[in-house]
Amino acid sequence: MFAHSRHPRGFTLLEVMTTVVILIILAALAVTYMVYGMGKARMNNAVFDVTALINSAQLRAISRGSPHYVVIDQTADRRVRVQVLERSEDTPTPNWNALDLTQGPAVALAFTRTQPDGTVVTVNAPIRDELVLGTGAGVSSSGLAFLDLDSSLIHKPLPAPFNAIAVATPLTTPTAPNQPTQELLAGCNFCVDKAGHSYGVLRFNPDGTLQVMTGDAPSGAVIAFAPDTQAEQGFAPKLLTVSAPAGATVVF
Repeated sequence: MFAHSRHPRGFTLLEVMTTVVILIILAALAVTYMVYGMGKARMNNAVFDVTALINSAQLRAISRGSPHYVVIDQTADRRVRVQVLERSEDTPTPNWNALDLTQGPAVALAFTRTQPDGTVVTVNAPIRDELVLGTGAGVSSSGLAFLDLDSSLIHKPLPAPFNAIAVATPLTTPTAPNQPTQELLAGCNFCVDKAGHSYGVLRFNPDGTLQVMTGDAPSGAVIAFAPDTQAEQGFAPKLLTVSAPAGATVVF
């Protein structure tokens, strides 16, 4: 019998072109996900992280029997910092709508304490937890954005029993309210502005109840998160809400 040798054959032009087309489609899908899907992922992660931090502040206030404050502020480099601070003393009483945050919330919420020998010392509020979020647009920003609470994309009022919470930002009027923005003040109903520094403060009492310390939102706090790229079409914002005085945290 004759032995048959099998010679390897090359790829045909049709096979090569088919492979190239498949690679182009996969690349297009990857770019689409990076540009149009990564923003939603960042938004969802940010909402989850901030919600968890707020819930931990409430639990710490109950377990330790002392007030805990959630301070949300936007730094000069456009990052959003969320800190949980314990302030066991209420003296001196801060002017909540005019805090000097140039040295950070711990210094701004410093309090006096009387030592066993009778001396009075000033103590910075201890930071119990911290979260820093980047804002910005684009694939490489590693950030997120907010949506103005006056946007028509936000359905108002909120469902009961959260319908008493004011969903509006009277301190700012963006030129494009339906577009994502890096401004925390636009998407936060309890945030205020002090010398260009946007921030908001929530207080959890030892019984777990909530007080909104800044702005004019006695019924509760809400922050509207959005994807971090203006190119993302058809996005739905995430509303992180905390009711007062119950302190229940719900995301809509």
